This record gives sequence, C-alpha cells and structure tokens, in this order.
Amino acid sequence: MIRSHLLGVVLSVLALSAAVPAFAQQAPGVTDPWFGRMSKPKDMDPPKTFANTFSIELPKDWQLAPGHTNTIFEVTEKTKRFLVGATIVLEYSQLQAAVDPSLLPTVGQVQLSELQKRELSGSKFTQQIKSAEGRQAIVIQYDRPGLSGGTDHVVQYSFPVGTTMYYLICISSADQIEKYRPVFAHAAASFTPLKK
Repeated sequence: MIRSHLLGVVLSVLALSAAVPAFAQQAPGVTDPWFGRMSKPKDMDPPKTFANTFSIELPKDWQLAPGHTNTIFEVTEKTKRFLVGATIVLEYSQLQAAVDPSLLPTVGQVQLSELQKRELSGSKFTQQIKSAEGRQAIVIQYDRPGLSGGTDHVVQYSFPVGTTMYYLICISSADQIEKYRPVFAHAAASFTPLKK
C-alpha cells in the first residue's frame, strides 16, 4: 500500500494554525491491551535491528520475508497446510516535514479517512492515539472481508520518526483476534527508533 495522498494531506495538517486538543495519556501502571509489552514474552524473539534505523521484537517461529519498495518486511505465522494464520507487515512513507506530536490526533484522522477510502469493504473503523514506554502511535482498527471467506481484523500502528512514517500492519481473522492481540501489542510497543 503506497500512501501517495497522505504526504500532501499531512503537510496541510502541519500548516494548521488552529489549536489541536491534547490526547489522553494512559494512566500510570495500566497496560493497554492494544499497545504494550507482555510481561513474559516467551513467544517473542529478541529485538531485531533493521538497517541500524529501528529495532522490533517479532513472534518466534514466524516466517520473515523481505519487502519491496515501501514494504520493509512481512512476517507470517507458520501454520498447518491450508490453515489461516496471522501476518505483520512493516511499511513506510517519506514525509516532507517531521510531525509535531501535538498534531498526532489530526494526522490520525487523516490516516483514518485515507484508509476508509482505500478499504471500501471495511467496517467498524476506529482510531486512537496510544502511548507506551514514552512512545506514541496512531492506532487504527477495522474489519474487512478475509481471503478465506470470513472476516479479517486489521490493526495499523503508525509511528512518525523524523520525516519517516512507519506503518506496522497486523492482520488476523476476526474470530481469532484475542489470540493475536498480545503479540500485535507487544510487537508494536517494542518498535524502537535507533539514534545514529
């Protein structure tokens, strides 16, 4: 998925002079079920570093595949033949300016609007700003028809890092989302930009 329209819209958002309400911070000691690390992540590999740009913890024993163009990687659960598993994809786009953290709610609304235009058969769209370990992410969730005839649940985590926007896209069947939610939340919370 290439986000060609998002660049121009984000730049327009950055030019807004109206005050944007601050987003709610997570209460201390409360772990968000959609954006936080597992206390004992036995099913996660140690952090992997990609191009000395960021590190991330990915699920153990999942198949890692390289990306192309704006996709950095895809990691898919290894399952028995013909069974549907879960997938995590990391994509990125270049921005012309860094995103001010106070504008994340507005950028999130723009991303939500763009996704709704692309995912015409999607439903139950939600968008929130979430915080974990001092990092913030735009979290968009929705359902869409799945390849196996059922319904997929998609969780997209967007991380602005300087002039790059990273999109961690996590997909599972809707009826198995609770099984994968801790894995998705942990992988997202473990995404760590590396200082050069």
